Amino acid sequence: MIAVDTNILVRYITQDEPVQASLVSKFIEKYAHKKNSIFINNMVLCELVWVLVRGYKYPTEDIIKVLYHILTTEEFSFENQRILWESLTDYEENNHDFSDILIGKTNCLEQGCKVTVTFDKSASSLKEFELLEKMPVLSA
Repeated sequence: MIAVDTNILVRYITQDEPVQASLVSKFIEKYAHKKNSIFINNMVLCELVWVLVRGYKYPTEDIIKVLYHILTTEEFSFENQRILWESLTDYEENNHDFSDILIGKTNCLEQGCKVTVTFDKSASSLKEFELLEKMPVLSA
């Protein structure tokens, strides 16, 4: 198995740099039909979404399609595909950052945390988060 960085996925998806896009396409084709041969970690997916939203102005619907395609590509392997699918479902149904959703689900479902403490009011509306200022003060 070999891992890829965000810029590899960006070039493959956007095809905006012809030389790099061609190299990436050849690379991906090399692993065609080799199940779980290319690893994509959670940070890469979060960064990918951020780049596509901020840099390329992709609408949420297109981001969902991209993530769905990535998650269903047999050559790709992930840290925890179940959590990624749950995060994608929540991303599709809610108006939240994909990275916040994935962070919360990873912390709570994979690591067994009760909540993720945050100052982010938007993220705090997700069940996996709680605003720090709303938590009971812990006594020593």
